[in-house]
Amino acid sequence: MARTVSAQSQAIQQQVGGLVQNPQLPQGAAVNPQMQQIGQNELMTTPGAAPIAPQASTTASQAPTAPTATAQGAGTSATQQAITPTTATSMTAAAAGLAPQMTAAEHTTPLTQEAVGQAGTITDPATVRGQLKDITTDIENALAAGSPLPSFARGAQKMAMAAMAQRGLSASTIAADAVAEGVLRASTQIAAADAQTYKDMIFQNLNNRQQAMMTNAQNYFQLDVQNLSNRQQAALTNTQIKQSFMLSDQAATNAARQFNATNQQQTDQFFSQLNASIQESNSKRSDAMNQFNSAEVNKLEALNTNNAVAVEEANAARRAQIEQFNAGIQDQRDRFNVENQMIVDQSNVEWRRAINTANTAEINAANQINAQNQLDLSNYAMNALWQQWRDEASWAQTEGENAKNRAHNLAIAAMERATTFDIMDEQKKAKLLELLGSFAVGMWATSDIRFKTNIIYIGQHTKGFGIYMWQWNSLANLLGITGPTIGVLAQELLSYIPKAVARHPQGYLQVNYSLLGE
Repeated sequence: MARTVSAQSQAIQQQVGGLVQNPQLPQGAAVNPQMQQIGQNELMTTPGAAPIAPQASTTASQAPTAPTATAQGAGTSATQQAITPTTATSMTAAAAGLAPQMTAAEHTTPLTQEAVGQAGTITDPATVRGQLKDITTDIENALAAGSPLPSFARGAQKMAMAAMAQRGLSASTIAADAVAEGVLRASTQIAAADAQTYKDMIFQNLNNRQQAMMTNAQNYFQLDVQNLSNRQQAALTNTQIKQSFMLSDQAATNAARQFNATNQQQTDQFFSQLNASIQESNSKRSDAMNQFNSAEVNKLEALNTNNAVAVEEANAARRAQIEQFNAGIQDQRDRFNVENQMIVDQSNVEWRRAINTANTAEINAANQINAQNQLDLSNYAMNALWQQWRDEASWAQTEGENAKNRAHNLAIAAMERATTFDIMDEQKKAKLLELLGSFAVGMWATSDIRFKTNIIYIGQHTKGFGIYMWQWNSLANLLGITGPTIGVLAQELLSYIPKAVARHPQGYLQVNYSLLGE
């Protein structure tokens, strides 16, 4: 008697028919690749150095306008009033002769000590370059002798080595570059401070020498003026004494002759002429002394003015040189800092890009594995349904036979199917164990999922973890990683046999295949 198909079988047949006419991937079996996006701080924004070096902003001091020396006038000459003599009895008076003339003392020899502007030079210890040269020599001597670096460089060395050790780069050339950069930065600050100290000392010594020179020149000039004045006073006193003696002697002679004069007016006329002569001589001497004094005052004012102008010009030139030197040092420091910051930012961007690329590759690999696993589960369910339908068809075909034949056929079918599955399982296990055994010779092998792509599940180990096929990605090729492309995933194996997984010094995971059979 024919068996009626059950409602469940009819529903299954309709569902399978629909899938055959319009096949679709099971839910979760589609691979959605993770596109790589620009991460945070992966674009460089370091500002560049200014295209034009900064100029010294302070305008050099202008030499002051020399003050105009006002010449001292010689004064008004003494005016002599002539006395008109009257007609009188002539008397021959003894002439007193010409009055002694005084010659004004003049300073014709050079000054005892003239004011000379002092000049200074900047030596190597007063420059940052010279200080860096000495510091570099100390570091090279320390390295050559195998002794520790100078104390100011040890802190920068330890900080750089600690930072590199945290990144796992303590044995790389990047660590050496970081140590050198840290020591250079520490040395630059110390060199700038030492150079500033030497420069201040040089300028202070120059200023002290200039002040001492000006003070000595002023003291010697005052001494020369005082000596000239003393000589002038001595000459004037000697001339006055000589005139007094001449007038006294001549007065006595004229007084004796006066008694012989017949007219008093002659005597008066004589003395009037004598007084006029004396007054004229004194006026000439007074005019000469005033002219000399005015000339000396004018010379002194001109000398002081020239000295002041020379000092101001020297100071202005020195300030301009110092400001230009400071502007150059500041420009070099700014360019050095910008270049170093650009190198650091570029290194950080490259590191972040590599990490972002590795993370994107891991996400895509995980998505691919998940999709493959979901597809394998769906295929397994479909195979089970087909097997169920085959069994139901066979059972419906043999249902008309007698119970013994049906039981006999079912028993034979069950035995054959069990035997087939057992044989397939044994063959699959033997091949997998043979494959894994071939890896045991190499002991540790790279099996980090971050270096793999196109991962395909091919079976399951007796201890529960999966066996896969894959291809090495670009990151593995960059590190020179090669080897078999069949095996296990280190991240998955950590949950089953942790002792068979170890971390390489560069950070990725390795698997010891000889421990998988224990």
